[in-house]
Amino acid sequence: MKIIIIPKITEPYTNQLEFSVEKNLLSFLKKCFKNCKIDISVNFKLKKKYNLIILSGGNLIHKYSKKESDIFRSKLDTYFFNQAIKNEIPIIGICHGGQFLATKHKLSLIKDKKHVGSHKLKNISKIDIKFNFVKSFHNYKIKHNKSKVIEKLVLADDKSIECFKVKNKKIGAVIWHPERENKKVKEQIFFFKNLYSYIK
Repeated sequence: MKIIIIPKITEPYTNQLEFSVEKNLLSFLKKCFKNCKIDISVNFKLKKKYNLIILSGGNLIHKYSKKESDIFRSKLDTYFFNQAIKNEIPIIGICHGGQFLATKHKLSLIKDKKHVGSHKLKNISKIDIKFNFVKSFHNYKIKHNKSKVIEKLVLADDKSIECFKVKNKKIGAVIWHPERENKKVKEQIFFFKNLYSYIK
């Protein structure tokens, strides 16, 4: 199992970009997929064959930000999104990565600071989920609107989309951070493995 992660990009100082991946995400993926090999990429080149591309959390969608870090992240996400489609590689977006995939498939984002924090989930999918609460860190939520290309899997208690799959494509998204959940960790791992199996 080979995984490539597209990292968060920050701009701590003027004219300086930094790339980071949470240790929790690395640890989480290693628990989900035993003996997996993980690469982190900031290059616009897919040099190896991968079983999974992860668009990690962090950053703002370029539409809502003109920061250099967010512009660069958008270009990086777009490149790997196109490579995933071209090479039929499963791709999962987490938080920001999920929002990016949502906008790529014409779902609307709504700014809502009240959405940050713990909220209840409603599973409307065939995937077995053994938890009903998660903590969100995003200020933008995905509007629950009609779509012919999106299969909604999990909703928040405000009816926004927390997890979805793109129909007939190997694309999935989780808007919370399963790697940050410190309760029901085994259940989060079980869910993420099932999500990967469902989309691939």
